[in-house]
Amino acid sequence: MNTDPDVVWELFAGHYFMFAFLASLGVLQVAVSNVGTRGLWLTPHAGMTRWLGIAFVLTGIAVFFLQPLWVDGPWAAGSVEADSLTRSWGKASWSELAGARNVNDIHGGLDGIKQAMWFSLGAIAAFAVSAVVGTLSVNIFASAENSGDGDQTDSEANGLAGLESRSYIENLPGSFANFRADIGGVWRSGLVKADRWSLMNVLLGRGGASE
Repeated sequence: MNTDPDVVWELFAGHYFMFAFLASLGVLQVAVSNVGTRGLWLTPHAGMTRWLGIAFVLTGIAVFFLQPLWVDGPWAAGSVEADSLTRSWGKASWSELAGARNVNDIHGGLDGIKQAMWFSLGAIAAFAVSAVVGTLSVNIFASAENSGDGDQTDSEANGLAGLESRSYIENLPGSFANFRADIGGVWRSGLVKADRWSLMNVLLGRGGASE
């Protein structure tokens, strides 16, 4: 493959990021639609949000693995057995599709660390999109519910419970305040539990499950 590895890397990384973003966005939407976390919904309705999430996951998978059929890249003449150096730049055929993405990281493919980085960025971007669009979704849902006598029992809730009736942005200040108030106690109790499992206490019979 007589191609600059940096060119291959840019192409491969862009495709993988889009795959990670769509798959993460889809899984997130399916999850939050099932538990009623409206603050992260992309639509005001649970069913529509769930089906949209499934569509995102399927689209991400299909586009990533089928892109070599219509996008020029280092996958022509690719197969599971083929070495990256034997590839030619072009579109893959159906018979070559199984190994089209099998590009060595030395020749521009993604190694494990880079895959982890791009996947993390895709997941963060998916959450950010859900949080921003969820703000609009919650406002639409709230305006539709205003005609009834609104139940305000959840309005003071924070954390995941708060996201059932408020957007992520509206829920963040209260959740952060709770975190600051609770983190000291959680940290101290964690240190106490860790100390019970220290080597010295275990050897002296004062630690572990006995306490």
